[in-house]
This record gives sequence, C-alpha cells and structure tokens, in this order.
Amino acid sequence: MRAPSVDVLDSVFTKWALIVGDDVAAHSRPVSIDGATLVVEASDPTWASELRWLEKEVLERLTEVAGTNRVRTLEVRVARRK
Repeated sequence: MRAPSVDVLDSVFTKWALIVGDDVAAHSRPVSIDGATLVVEASDPTWASELRWLEKEVLERLTEVAGTNRVRTLEVRVARRK
C-alpha cells in the first residue's frame, strides 16, 4: 500500500511548525501524503515559492522529526481564495 504510517502522518500534521518554522507554518499547511510526496498548501504564491525553494531543508527536517525518509518530494499548491 502507498499509505504512510501513522507515525509519519502524526509528525507531519501535528509538528508542522517544528518542521518548517513558525513563519512558514503560519502561511502553509500539509494536506496529504501521496506515496513519497508530501502535498502542502500555501496561502499565496510568495509562500508557495518559498516552500519550493526550501524543499530540501523541509524534507531533511521532516526526516529528523519523523525518523524516516519515507517522504522524498514536496508538491506545493496555492490555496484557493474563499
């Protein structure tokens, strides 16, 4: 199955600010994990670009926090305006 473990999901969704820092976390949120890809939603194009630029560091930090390198890529989307 392609589903991530509960530990990985818990680390990503509950420790997002620890992984990316408070500033980035205030403007983004993890949405899902599809296979080895973490899908993240950013509040606007500027923050989406920042996350794409920080992809390597985010993945390294996620590996440290979750204790696994299961997530290997980041897909960043801009949130729809409501």
